[in-house]
Amino acid sequence: MMQERVSAEEMHTIIQRYFDGRPDLGFSRAIAAHVLEPRSPFETESFPRPQRWFVLLLLIASASAAAFAYFNLWH
Repeated sequence: MMQERVSAEEMHTIIQRYFDGRPDLGFSRAIAAHVLEPRSPFETESFPRPQRWFVLLLLIASASAAAFAYFNLWH
């Protein structure tokens, strides 16, 4: 059975509808799953906390940016 050709615009809308119907997929969900601790199934209203390595990385990056700004811009 031969199917008809689909243009690029039609294929784009088909794929867009597919991914819009799948809220569990996406770049932001992948980042959140990697950075945040898994949610507890018993605490449905709690917000997932960030993992310790991510908090440490943010602290080091902000301290480095503050030191760079202090010694290069204000000193």
